[in-house]
Amino acid sequence: MVSVSDDHIEQHSYTLNWAVHMCFNSKLFSDVTIHLGGIELPAHSIVLASQSDYFKKALEYPMKEGIEKKFEFSEGSMHAHWRMFEYIYRGEYVLDAAVPLGSIADDEDLLKDIRVYELADYFQIENLRNYAFQNFKTRIKTLWVSESLIDCIREVYKLPSNVSYGMRIEIAKIARKHLVDLWDKKAFRNLIREGGQFVIDIMKDIIADT
Repeated sequence: MVSVSDDHIEQHSYTLNWAVHMCFNSKLFSDVTIHLGGIELPAHSIVLASQSDYFKKALEYPMKEGIEKKFEFSEGSMHAHWRMFEYIYRGEYVLDAAVPLGSIADDEDLLKDIRVYELADYFQIENLRNYAFQNFKTRIKTLWVSESLIDCIREVYKLPSNVSYGMRIEIAKIARKHLVDLWDKKAFRNLIREGGQFVIDIMKDIIADT
């Protein structure tokens, strides 16, 4: 039976989480400015530091960004950065293009979770790494037919193996499962002919079932 005290704590936690949720992209009590290309995203030190060791260190120690309370990002996917900050505040991110980013091109569907995963690893946000990976596992089961699958494979295998191991395994399983259909695509045949770790991982999956 839940005690009055437990119920009170649960309600307090819900209220606090909702307050943080509503602070995303809000100037209310904001003390940090994030620049994504030319787009400004207001943020809050305590929220960033509580979710990311990278931001905790940057804000805690006398680094330029911590002193100025300003972080500028101009390389990589701005939409992936936006999704990362959305997750920090809300515990999830949406796959639709962020309206505030205007005409900045979004990533292909199969690349969205991968690029968020890369950022989660760099900014040391373990929960986001897991969230993006689970999203990727779910979505590739249906999106393997996408023309961007080859780009997806190349992007994952470009990452260090210790970072992308789980994604590599999932891609190899999907490729092996749909090998006949994928073989009809010239781009996939060319990728296989290149050899490399991707082909080795497919062979490992085949051998594991023999």
